[in-house]
Amino acid sequence: MKLFKILLLSAFLCTLSLANTSNKGFPEEYYKLHGQKAKDYFFNFLEKKVEIENLKTLKERDFILSLNGKKDLSETSKEYKELERLQKKYKVKNIYDYKTFLTRVDIIPTSLAIAQAATESAWGKSRFIRQANNIFGHWTYDKKIGMVPLRREAGKKHMVRIFPNLESSIAVYMRNLNRTGAYKSFRTNRAKMRKDGKFINGYILSEDMTKYSAIGYEYVKILKSIIRKYKLTELDKKFYEKTINKEK
Repeated sequence: MKLFKILLLSAFLCTLSLANTSNKGFPEEYYKLHGQKAKDYFFNFLEKKVEIENLKTLKERDFILSLNGKKDLSETSKEYKELERLQKKYKVKNIYDYKTFLTRVDIIPTSLAIAQAATESAWGKSRFIRQANNIFGHWTYDKKIGMVPLRREAGKKHMVRIFPNLESSIAVYMRNLNRTGAYKSFRTNRAKMRKDGKFINGYILSEDMTKYSAIGYEYVKILKSIIRKYKLTELDKKFYEKTINKEK
């Protein structure tokens, strides 16, 4: 049954697969739009991208669930090697700590991802997204994959990370929320929603994003305003309805 669920998710992913964005930023057609048409394009475009990454995460989660808490896997088995890969990806100390795995390997609500993308990229029009595919404001100290911010203060060494495409930027953003200590409360509250059988609500979970930005709770207010104004939690509910039976 678990294998069937994993195969089902794989098929679901295939039906939604999109070619990686080779150009920098959004497709050129987006930048010709204005007003509500531009907003609608932004939401629809990113909803598909976020959904694909979330389905990949659910596939990983289903794999963990399929192991049924086993702690005696052969180290040469495919299952062990995959679990080891996920252990490194999500920074889980004990390879058989399934509780931590299930807390970390889970979706990022669409509403939250879109609100943060809008805020961090000036609705897809900032220099960082158009030159570096950086839609979530990620920094780096690696000169090989970074570009210097125009207004970087003297003495600072951080750079804006360059991504090969938007998909990789989204994937890193999700991994960041799923494993970094700053977002532990986000993961705890998300796990409670899952346990209670509720949809993963980005509006509520935005409360846990105070450490994402230097402006703290003012950042949360911005995210909530975007989610509320454009009714983005409807996208969270929509995804929940699509995947509600995947873990049963």
